[in-house]
Amino acid sequence: MPALLDAHCHPAEEVRGAGVEAVDAWVRAAGDVPLQQVWAMSTDVHDHPLVARLADAWPDKVVPCFGFHPWVAHTISLGDVQDARSHYAALFGSDDDVFSQLPPPLPLREAIARLEAYLVAYPQALVGEVGVDRSFRIREPERGLTRWQTPLEHQIAVLDAQVQLACRHQRSVSMHSVRAAGVTVAWLERMKASVSGFGEINIDLHSCTLSPETIRQVQQRHPNIFVSFSTAVNLRAGRERLCEQIRACDPERLLCESDWHAWDELASRTNDMAQCVAEVHGHDMPERMVRCSYAFTKRRYVSHYDMRTHYRV
Repeated sequence: MPALLDAHCHPAEEVRGAGVEAVDAWVRAAGDVPLQQVWAMSTDVHDHPLVARLADAWPDKVVPCFGFHPWVAHTISLGDVQDARSHYAALFGSDDDVFSQLPPPLPLREAIARLEAYLVAYPQALVGEVGVDRSFRIREPERGLTRWQTPLEHQIAVLDAQVQLACRHQRSVSMHSVRAAGVTVAWLERMKASVSGFGEINIDLHSCTLSPETIRQVQQRHPNIFVSFSTAVNLRAGRERLCEQIRACDPERLLCESDWHAWDELASRTNDMAQCVAEVHGHDMPERMVRCSYAFTKRRYVSHYDMRTHYRV
């Protein structure tokens, strides 16, 4: 089996808030991961620098991905900066003492400026993880999950701005979509019709939970839509369901991922997912998925035997 690529993982979760020595050891450990590449996602301003450090240390191995996850969309203000409590009260349409304990809001224009700086600094970078999530509830440190959910319109505004940035810089996108099948389908149609350059970038629907029929329809309508699966998420609905989803995919736009954080599990989880795909589409699929990965990032494909290749944008 070729050296695989993990199309979506979250290693920075391992060292959030960690000290210098722990972060240094974590960066070194990336070199021991038996994968050709890892596409390291970020979720907010706190892990963007961590992902950048990985890319600096391992430029041939780590593809950095910069974005604001839908789980932190509530921390982004679409307009002028307000104090935290006023921002969250306006966003959620109510007031609560918990709002004063949430992070100060970051203006969307500043969030996009930060992302753009990373895209300029890292020409190989992708945009991710971004998306929409209709099930997530805001977490408060002392009380745990609250009843508050980020309004869908707000999530979409944050998503739009990030994908428009990706279009301007011709970068592919790793997209999260949970309990939002109809919303995602409608969003893809709107972006295709209204955003210049949208058809020139690729979008990966990661750990995809769309129905087989919807996957088939979306890929027929949008030649730039890729799909990836993970055992961490997609086996929750059962192996038979996962196989049906895989079968519905265009095998030339199918990726595998771990959607995991621990270095020592990325390869095994990615390999397990590749085995699932091979059972459906044939045992040449792992090699084909490596080619798909390069097509997704719009880089030159080289056989897995050449592990020291530098990639062209």
